[in-house]
Amino acid sequence: MEIFFTILIMTLVVSLSGVFTRVLPFQLPLPLMQIAIGALLAWPTFGLHVEFDPELFLVLFIPPLLFADGWKTPTREFLEHGREIFGLALALVLVTVVGIGFLIYWLVPGIPLIPAFALAAVLSPTDAVALSGIVGEGRIPKKIMGILQGEAGRNDAAGRESLIFAV
Repeated sequence: MEIFFTILIMTLVVSLSGVFTRVLPFQLPLPLMQIAIGALLAWPTFGLHVEFDPELFLVLFIPPLLFADGWKTPTREFLEHGREIFGLALALVLVTVVGIGFLIYWLVPGIPLIPAFALAAVLSPTDAVALSGIVGEGRIPKKIMGILQGEAGRNDAAGRESLIFAV
């Protein structure tokens, strides 16, 4: 019964976050509002805690999201800008994992190098939903937005593979 109430509360909060975003006197992207409300709900005094197996999360959620992102990618734009998309996705994830991994290793002396790379692999991919939510529609030229969204979808896979390689 507890899982039912947790799902009910989370569904209600996600639904109300859209209303809160529209009612605010200033403009705030919906993903940021949802992150803020989720952080409030996860505060230790509220006691809303959801446990899940990370392996189950990787199997249940990541592949369908990557598939949906690939399905929504326009084929013509992807073929036209494929080199830029894959160049950004692979090179930036690799550079970020190595750079941030060494930075974490240098800043936190207790962390060995391999776990530092694993943490960097988790942090390196950008999020296409956050990109479009924060930037908004029409602020960036369509060509650049298409390349960035294509790159954001492909670097999730590159980040996942970097994490698996580091672990």
